[in-house]
Amino acid sequence: MLAQTCRYLCIAGLTALFFSACTRSTCGADKTAFLDQYHDLLEEAKSADLPASDPGWSKYDAAFRSYVEECYDLHEPEMTGREKRRFWRQSLRYYYQRYGDGLVKELKGKDKSTLQKIQEETKAIFDEPDALFDDAAKGLKEDWQELKERFE
Repeated sequence: MLAQTCRYLCIAGLTALFFSACTRSTCGADKTAFLDQYHDLLEEAKSADLPASDPGWSKYDAAFRSYVEECYDLHEPEMTGREKRRFWRQSLRYYYQRYGDGLVKELKGKDKSTLQKIQEETKAIFDEPDALFDDAAKGLKEDWQELKERFE
């Protein structure tokens, strides 16, 4: 009986350790690793330069959602205000890069969980989140237009 109980405890402990390690590797072991991994993801997505309809976005979208909806909450207490603002600015840029001129259509789409998380967090960080969204979209649209002109 005691041996069986020990075996169950060992299995439970190893399972918990395994899932904990998975979370840490996905979300980063600490704040710095998390922010570095997130930045690397965004740079990789930017470098891929995929059209909005390309199925290649699915891997980036899944990782992006995980960082925004799960990982951020794990590391947010350790982050400075500046790091939080940068994280959410980068998130908005990803959305614009991902959906381009279809951003407004996507914002009105069915799955709003990631967008809602972005809006909630920006409200907590910035005094006027609507102005932030407008400014970010305007700046990104100008950057987008500039890039399009360069390649024409």
